[in-house]
Amino acid sequence: MNILCFGEPLIRLATTGYERLEDAHILEVTYGGGETVVAASLASQGENVAFASKVSANRLGTNSLMMLARCGVDTSRVLRSNERMGLYYSERGRSIRPSIVTYDRSGTAMAMASHTDFDWDQMLNGVDLLFFSGVTPAISEEMYEACKEGLYACRGRGIHVVCDLNYRSTMLEPSVAFERMHQLLPNIDELIASEDDILSISSANISKNEMFDYCLTKFRGLFLDYPLRSACFIVRQSDRYDFGSFRGALLTQNGEYFSKTQRAAITDLSSSGSIFAASMVHAQCCKWDPQFCIDYATMASAYKATLAGDLCFATETELASLLADTAQPSIRQ
Repeated sequence: MNILCFGEPLIRLATTGYERLEDAHILEVTYGGGETVVAASLASQGENVAFASKVSANRLGTNSLMMLARCGVDTSRVLRSNERMGLYYSERGRSIRPSIVTYDRSGTAMAMASHTDFDWDQMLNGVDLLFFSGVTPAISEEMYEACKEGLYACRGRGIHVVCDLNYRSTMLEPSVAFERMHQLLPNIDELIASEDDILSISSANISKNEMFDYCLTKFRGLFLDYPLRSACFIVRQSDRYDFGSFRGALLTQNGEYFSKTQRAAITDLSSSGSIFAASMVHAQCCKWDPQFCIDYATMASAYKATLAGDLCFATETELASLLADTAQPSIRQ
């Protein structure tokens, strides 16, 4: 299946180890962003992936595209601009201290782009599935219009559309984000989210014990209110000893499927939601049994949490092998 990811690559500046940003003297430079992480992960799992965006024409923009190209992602649909690259600063939390991400993305190539910059007839040529996240329509009013036009174009061509809710409270007020998603959802086939997205957009304060059931109730409502083919979410919870649990749910027109709870020692939760999304897209492209799809995607999210940074290059074979009943930690030589 040919997949197109539409979004904005960002420069990731991260403190080393578990330093706070205020204490850092050195920052590691990599590239990320929700759709970027998903595109790289999908390519690692064996999918044919292309990326569409508008990116700075400077060396930093070129480096972000080179990173995608090294992952096997086609960047021929990316436009270039004289505007700047967006940044985000990442510091890993530990124990009772949460991870913190600070964004600096005003005036970027995508933020300054017009919806007319994107020729969907050309960009969707040969595409079977379009992936985007809720971050992209939140960048600007123009990008919201671009997403609407892209979704309409997909509907007319029978292209499957997947959206990772990926809500960012620093970009849009909950009421505005909800209204934009309300307009987009009728043309979305599959919705994916994490517990953070669901809680933030609903402004709810839910205990850990009630989290999964609360998210399930919310998604059941969305499934009834909109013409979705499927909807899925991941709930990630960690304790003060950096040990986490991961459980996913998949809702389809034929039933509901709940993953086994996966547990892992957490190195970095960052982007574990995006890896869940990428792995669910891959699993469904493979037309696997729904129960295996949700188990696979949940395992992928837990696996990512054991890795530092935002990117995860785990293959389908690596992830699927962890689901075997006999799978045990080992040294591979």
